Amino acid sequence: MLILYFVALYVTVATVVAQPGLIPRYRAPGVAFRLTPDYGLASIYLKNGTSVPVAQVWGTLGYQDFMRKPLHSAWESRSTLCRYITPGLEQLIPLFGSWISICRNSKVESTLSVMDSLKTAVEAYLGTSICDVKLNIDVFEWPKHQVVREALHALGLREVVPTMPTTKSVVLEHVPHMGTTPGYNEEPWIILAIDYSKHWYNVGLMNIDEGFVDPIPGFIRGPTIGKGQQLKAVEHSLRDIIANPPDNIRNLPKQIHRVMLYGDDAKDDSLRELLIRLLGKMLVRNALISNSIFDGTNYTAYTAYYHMDIVNYPRPPWGCRWRSNFYIDPEGDEVKAEL
Repeated sequence: MLILYFVALYVTVATVVAQPGLIPRYRAPGVAFRLTPDYGLASIYLKNGTSVPVAQVWGTLGYQDFMRKPLHSAWESRSTLCRYITPGLEQLIPLFGSWISICRNSKVESTLSVMDSLKTAVEAYLGTSICDVKLNIDVFEWPKHQVVREALHALGLREVVPTMPTTKSVVLEHVPHMGTTPGYNEEPWIILAIDYSKHWYNVGLMNIDEGFVDPIPGFIRGPTIGKGQQLKAVEHSLRDIIANPPDNIRNLPKQIHRVMLYGDDAKDDSLRELLIRLLGKMLVRNALISNSIFDGTNYTAYTAYYHMDIVNYPRPPWGCRWRSNFYIDPEGDEVKAEL
């Protein structure tokens, strides 16, 4: 009887898959871009479970100036002509590429230059075009998110899911090294995440509860940039968090479960000495320290792959799809290739 059940199930599945008009499943690699105040990173996740750090691209002076300074509005004033013709030109991007730059915002142009180089590196590695990317961004200002998304669209790419803060991706990548996460009715973990890099730093608190990782509102901030004495600035930020913790946290640093250090200078000895002084030797001894600037970006590429690896994931627009070996042949509805 059990054998008959499995035979019937197999026949049913085969029949459904074979029905004309149904979209076959494709498996494009997961691709992630991370944008920092200085440079961009690209990683790929392949279906065999391999994560590949692909490229680090340094931004132009225009890019770094845009990413490092506060931005109150994403847009610059446009002429009447630009306001009318830009929407039409944007429809041509999937067919003709990002060179259609007339009337484009200078902030978008500087961001586009980094992302275009990342896209080129990824496509050179894969040997074909891509259509979908998931983004990490270190700077949390909403106007900058708008600029980044416009640059992505100008490249003819889609965002797999909404942009994720880099801090969250880094912590998620290291959760397996933290032990069994809190379950139902157990105290959530408090994670202190510190990004310590050459030209910026970021200090924030994350909450891990029942397997979910979330920033504690008001305690994950964008990077602090351009401080003359960066180590003292980090100390000031940490002392402020310890003295003014979230409402549901009574005792810092005692309630911190783990410290997560990442960034260009995550292993800096002076930073370590400061943390021992403020947090105690035990937390610093057990701190998780990122070994690669691609930590976080690799995890984001992994999540991009599994967001797309479903039967009903929407097909990319034809203007992108026809150039790629990862998607459906418009005439034959066949899967052309997968990695």
